[in-house]
Amino acid sequence: MTPSRAALGGLLGALVCAAGLAAQEPGQGAIHGVVTDRSTDSAVAGAHVLLVGTPLRTTSDGQGEFRLVGLGPGRYSIRILSVGYAPDLEANLAVKGGDTLELTVALEPVALQLSGINVTATGSAQTSGEAPVSVSVVEGADMLRRNAIQVQDVLPYVPGVDMNHGEVDIRGTTGVSEGVGSRVLLLLDGHPILTGDGAEIDYEELPTLDVERTEVVKGSQSALYGSSAMGGVVNLITSPIDERPSTQMKAYYGVYDTPAPDRYAPGHQDYYGADVQHSLVLGPVGLRLALGRESSEGYEQNGEFSRWLARAKLSSMPGSTHPWDAYVIWATIREGQFTSWPTDSEFMAHPYQVDSVALGDWNRVSHLLAGGRYAAVSGSGALLTLEPSLTWSGVRDHMHDSRNWHDATRMGMNTQLEFNPGSEHAVTFGVDMAGTALNSSYYGAKWIEDAAPYGQEEFTVTRTLRLTAGVRVDYHHVDGAPSEAAFNPKLAASFNPAGPFAFRASVGRGYRAPSAIEQFVSTFQQGYQLVADPNLHGESAWSGEFGGTASLGRLWLDGALFESWYHGLIGPAPVTGQPDEVSFQNVQRATVRGVDASAKVDVAPRTVDVNLTYLYLDTRDEVTGLPLPYRSRHNATASLDLLGGLAGVDVRYRSRLEQVLLYPFDPRGAITIVDLRFGFRLRGVTFLAKVSNLLQARYVDVLERNQGAPRSLLVTGMTGL
Repeated sequence: MTPSRAALGGLLGALVCAAGLAAQEPGQGAIHGVVTDRSTDSAVAGAHVLLVGTPLRTTSDGQGEFRLVGLGPGRYSIRILSVGYAPDLEANLAVKGGDTLELTVALEPVALQLSGINVTATGSAQTSGEAPVSVSVVEGADMLRRNAIQVQDVLPYVPGVDMNHGEVDIRGTTGVSEGVGSRVLLLLDGHPILTGDGAEIDYEELPTLDVERTEVVKGSQSALYGSSAMGGVVNLITSPIDERPSTQMKAYYGVYDTPAPDRYAPGHQDYYGADVQHSLVLGPVGLRLALGRESSEGYEQNGEFSRWLARAKLSSMPGSTHPWDAYVIWATIREGQFTSWPTDSEFMAHPYQVDSVALGDWNRVSHLLAGGRYAAVSGSGALLTLEPSLTWSGVRDHMHDSRNWHDATRMGMNTQLEFNPGSEHAVTFGVDMAGTALNSSYYGAKWIEDAAPYGQEEFTVTRTLRLTAGVRVDYHHVDGAPSEAAFNPKLAASFNPAGPFAFRASVGRGYRAPSAIEQFVSTFQQGYQLVADPNLHGESAWSGEFGGTASLGRLWLDGALFESWYHGLIGPAPVTGQPDEVSFQNVQRATVRGVDASAKVDVAPRTVDVNLTYLYLDTRDEVTGLPLPYRSRHNATASLDLLGGLAGVDVRYRSRLEQVLLYPFDPRGAITIVDLRFGFRLRGVTFLAKVSNLLQARYVDVLERNQGAPRSLLVTGMTGL
């Protein structure tokens, strides 16, 4: 065993011992409560219930009930947060050893739906105004009203977020990387699910029917989440399993209205899909099973797509002494490959066609994801959780010039201890370890080791000022390459004076280890020989921001000034002395600064709402002095929601790209997309329709010679909501 692994093993043992000592509480009691709406006396499901001064927390079930167990004798306070309601604090609750305290909490509704409750920013539930970093929350209802098929359909409406040719880009972090080496970390219920070889995001494997909310944390978050969280974190959180059985179904059909001169085949191309899931309780275990099918002819040649998705979620029921949950996801995808329109054709002459030699190119991608969370120690003194995970991905190319393949299996374990030395003081320690086995026609067999101890401390300085400090040390080693370690600290503050305003400030270091594909790939693509660079090292960034929120009756505002300094950004570059060879290299030092802002206006309660976002980016490559490629200086969205979101109009705008890499002399322009949506409910079924790209805008979708989608009509029916 290496010294580093021995040290981490010792730290793991120390965490377990510390948790055991902290959890030694005689005569444990419990609190059982019901959360209701004060105005209607109906149950409030999904409310966050926090036991103040302890690491214990839970959520209310479908009947509004919750249970907190493992409480030593004493007096406690609980804080309850729920979207659409004012926060509530129930203080001075006396718990006796072995007894259960019964409690009913009535929440006060508020007129304006604020940006939601999040747990990703620091690990504990809080409102956006209380968070020390910028965070936005997309509620499941937002995905519903936008008639979203996948989560990336709603991300462009999050302030500070763009989608660049299918890649999520937070505050100009990413640009276009062709899916390899994401600078945004994707989580599912807090579990990392990036692929093991390319560290990329595959949205097709994610659930949609039971997504309760999506939390987007902006800026460097590596101090808590490690590699790939350099630009931010996107966390999909699914709904808890209720005690009552339930079935949900969703089916949709869409058709592309491609202009006749641009069609690559007669008629119109269509797409369709269906998802069904069922939840039930078997004794002390909650079970949810889901099956999904999706197919599309695509609006591009080689754009066909088909997917099967199966998913299972299991969990303990509320009140368990040792809460746990587990998940398994299997997805298999057949996807056509469209690289660009014919390079020898006139600009936009045949935008949806491919070069004849590439006609019929496709690949098969398969994924298996499994993991869970187990509270080995759960009490008011300490919370010790074990989070094992397993991801496997396999890719098989069926290309005219390639039969490459690669497999990646990643096994990990995150061990985390939380405790509260005082009522206004929270401490988190953890050790995150993973091993990845790779085998590929690109680079042969490789083994990757990742390990990181981390810690975070939150404490209240005054009644209105709270500080968060954290640090993580990421160790990364790949066979055949030098090892490296990255020290990633963070300091953040939230200031919440009395009144409608709240402020936040943070600074932290981000880090991303190179993916195996970036480091070892060796193949021929687009006329270039792509060669390996074993000496490639990780990227890093310092990121800072200052922001604030204002809740002014029916108007809610949020904004932030931010700046990031990037070092050793990874990108393709010619190999010195070899003009026909390209490798991934640490080629860039860059600065990105800007503003992101948003506003929500409740014009008429439950009838008319307006949502606005704006992102300004000022980027600079410090080597060339040029703007960074594939970033728009101005980005804005506007949404008008009518009848509680059953109807509305969405507008997206981004200014002309100032810099691109492949074809810099191609014409470029601003992009404006208008979507129209409407729906109704009839006998328990919700019907939704959306016309995307209503005005038939003709534009390049960020990456050169890739035409954006034409106008399309999507019709969806859902039950069990």
